[in-house]
Amino acid sequence: MGVEKDILELTEKAKLYLEKIQKDHQAKGIIVALEKAGCAGYMYRIEPCHEACEAAMQLDFGQNLIVYIPKESVNRIKGSRLDYQKQHLETKAIFNNPNVQIACGCGDSVELLESVLEVESGH
Repeated sequence: MGVEKDILELTEKAKLYLEKIQKDHQAKGIIVALEKAGCAGYMYRIEPCHEACEAAMQLDFGQNLIVYIPKESVNRIKGSRLDYQKQHLETKAIFNNPNVQIACGCGDSVELLESVLEVESGH
């Protein structure tokens, strides 16, 4: 587990939860992306992926879990830790992302550090 942990670290709860999603949906893997959306500028997207995605970085977390990170999301997610916590009646993804400057009140939308945005724009 070399580059995987540098890009995205999964807690044991996150790994088990994502493995279950992958299995329940008979998916080839799970897409984890940080895309332009939401009130603070970017939102996480986590969903089953039913075919291998060549336009994404593939991270292997053992034989039961493959995570695909779209190339445009790699720098935004790099160094993050993903956990899942039960909050009331739902299980919620909790990201600890060093590239985030602030998160909005809803907790689902984030603003990235200026340095990450500069890398994306080529400055």
